[in-house]
Amino acid sequence: MRFWLPGLHEVSGKYVKGVGGWICDEEYQVYKPVTATSFVLTPPYLEPLLKAYATDINRIAVASFETVSNVLRSSTFPKSTAWLVIKTYYAAFFAAHALLRILGTSCAPLEREQIKSVTAVADIYGYAPPSALNRGLYRLTYSSATNELEGVCTKSPKAGAHEAFWQIFHDRIDRLSTEVLSAGAGTSANRQLVSTKLAELDSNLCFASPSRGSWLSVIRNAVNYDQKHATWYPYAGQEAYLPQLFDKASEWKADPVELDLASHEGKDLRRFQVTCNFIIAMLRASVTEMARRCSGGRSFHTYGSVAFLNLSEQRARRTT
Repeated sequence: MRFWLPGLHEVSGKYVKGVGGWICDEEYQVYKPVTATSFVLTPPYLEPLLKAYATDINRIAVASFETVSNVLRSSTFPKSTAWLVIKTYYAAFFAAHALLRILGTSCAPLEREQIKSVTAVADIYGYAPPSALNRGLYRLTYSSATNELEGVCTKSPKAGAHEAFWQIFHDRIDRLSTEVLSAGAGTSANRQLVSTKLAELDSNLCFASPSRGSWLSVIRNAVNYDQKHATWYPYAGQEAYLPQLFDKASEWKADPVELDLASHEGKDLRRFQVTCNFIIAMLRASVTEMARRCSGGRSFHTYGSVAFLNLSEQRARRTT
């Protein structure tokens, strides 16, 4: 809870306007110079921004849980594991986006509408950029210490949007693994355990990766675009463990600290799967805990991600 966006756990109700919409509302000030790749916005009231974060978190978390819930074995082609890999990847990608937002960072593309609004407000305060503000993938981070939302364009010409995002996620997890050691809550042993798990996650994000933190994207690309790893017919050279990945497809429902991230030497797709499922499990644990801690009405999660999780469990019980 210490690392959540301050006040986010108290947001209750259902909302439809995300951070992009909040920027277009232009209800903020600009007290610092805007460049072609950065800006700083100061909201007069935090509540609308928190509701915007909540909207995006719910939307993306539902996409994550629904995607991973549809990882199913084909009775016709039991060796077919390509879509297990692809769906598990996207579920983790969505989950990582939602987790970053819970921690206060929104990583999203800013289009013409948002760029126009930031430029217009900056011009009013005398801080219009000397050259046009770039469109692209921005890291938007809110600081409660300064009451500022900082936006930085992060997508480099040599990196795709997914690779750029995973670098941001990797950097945040790397810092978080250190920060939890000095957190006041919990016992020293529990803090050490969480720190170790986060460090293991960070290590897997960088496993055999050509760029910082993007290994999951590398595996997804290899399966999705190059049909590698014997996941597609005729499954030539497929290792015996691959069809067994379906037996672990629901491990994202477990306590994330119970998932083994380290013992998968020579089984890259198993390492990939458990890393993805760990990220999804982190999100699941976070949203359920946050929903529980809302003291002023029904948490925003109960109108989205938690509602989906409850519905999924109900339907699973009916089929067993």
